[in-house]
Parts: sequence; structure tokens; C-alpha cells
Amino acid sequence: MNLFLIGLVGLVAGGFATMLIDRIPDKTPLSLRSRCPHCAHQLGVGEVVPVVSWLRRRSCGHCDASVTVAYPLVELTTAGLFVAATARYGWEWELLPPLVLIVALVSLSMIDIYVYRLPDRLVFPSLGLSVLVIVVAAFGIDRPAAIGRAGAGMVVYFLLLFAAHLISPRGMGFGDVKLSLLLGLHLGWAAGSRYVGWPPIFRLVVWALLVGCILGVFGGLSVALCRKGGKNVVVDPEAEDGQPTRLLGHSFPFGPALAAGTLVVMFFSDTVIGV
Repeated sequence: MNLFLIGLVGLVAGGFATMLIDRIPDKTPLSLRSRCPHCAHQLGVGEVVPVVSWLRRRSCGHCDASVTVAYPLVELTTAGLFVAATARYGWEWELLPPLVLIVALVSLSMIDIYVYRLPDRLVFPSLGLSVLVIVVAAFGIDRPAAIGRAGAGMVVYFLLLFAAHLISPRGMGFGDVKLSLLLGLHLGWAAGSRYVGWPPIFRLVVWALLVGCILGVFGGLSVALCRKGGKNVVVDPEAEDGQPTRLLGHSFPFGPALAAGTLVVMFFSDTVIGV
């Protein structure tokens, strides 16, 4: 029952994520009511129920424009990750930071896929909210030292990606470097809230980066092969006439891979640490 309830909360949080994905890139005020992305018609309460509203009506009732399947997929993905986080951490204070991180990473990943940007307007508020929630959770579990370890994780991950950016600015954009602050903060928290000493922080950060890079390589090659086959599953803004001439000449957003690597390592941190 508890997992079912957190799944429902995750669906609502996924609906909030779709709003962020729709509005953050265009700098649309978040205070506005839900709207159709095509005609900007304000939606009624019954038209914004997560997943259900899409199943009932897959087009806007005002302009008849099709509503992309990405909306329910974002909601279902967020709900699934909420359930996974609860199964991992239980109904404890430790659960709060991962829930905040999930909403932030789902939103940022989708925005990065669509527009190849990780907007400061979302990265830094997510970072600030994460710091606040981590402080509350640290005192909730009576481990205030975990706050410093979260900060250490943030610094370590930032330095690693900043070095990669200096070596290859095209390969590692500065948006990914700023995202590393958020990822490292939560990896440091995951280490500091459950394990003793400083080595677990470095281990989680390094493994998250390694898993993220592996996912990024496979994801990038898969998208490039699809493009070569005529299926442009992710638009490449740097392509000439939509078709780069070289397989490795394709651009690909790296933020979602880093986000996925962080979540995987956090959910399987006992295995990574060797507990």
C-alpha cells in the first residue's frame, strides 16, 4: 500500500515535471495555470490528471493538436523512480533528498534531450532546494556530519567534470559541469548518510561518472546509428541539413546519461561500496 501511495505521489510529481519541461526553456512563468503547449489554452482540472487525461483524450480539446506521448511517459517514469527510491530507502528521512533529485533530473534530462541545454533556471533552484532538504534530513537522522560529506561529493564531482571540460570543451559542455554540482551533492549525501568515512564518497562519485559515461557512449552511438538509418529520434542542432557526414560527428545530450548514472549508483550504493 505504501508503494502504491508513493506511486500516486510520483504521478503528481511527474505532472509537475512536465510543466517544468514545457515552461523552463521558454522562460514562461511557472505561476500560470496548466495550458496546451500548442494553442496556450488553459486546461481544466479534469484535463491535467496524470496519465488518465492523456488516455481519455490524446489531443487538445480546444485546437485538436495531438498531445505527445512524452507527457505520460514522464509521469510514469517519475512515479516508477519514486517507487524505486522508496523501496531502497523506506519511509525515512533519507527518502526526501532522492525524491527532490528525481523530479529535478527527469525535468533536466528531458529539456536537455529537446533543446540541448541544462537551464540555470532549473539547475540552481534544484541545487538550493536539495541543500535545504539534505540539511533537514541530516538532522532528522541525527547525522549532521552528512551535510559536510554531501558538500564534499559536490566538490569532487565538479572538479572531475570541470577538468574534463577544460580538456575537451566540445565533449563536455559547461552545462554538464554545472549539473555535476547537483549530482555530486546527492552522491555525497548518499555516502554520508549511510556509510562511515570519506572513501565511500569518492567511490560513489567515480562510479556514477563511469556508469554515466558508459550510458552516454552507448546512447550516443545508438542515436547516431538511428540517424544514419533515417530515423532522427533526437534532433541534432549542429547537423548540416539535418545529416552530419560522419558517425562520430553527431551531437548528443550527455546530461541524461550522467543523471541516469547517478541514480543507478545511488540505488545500488551497497553493491558499489561493497557492504
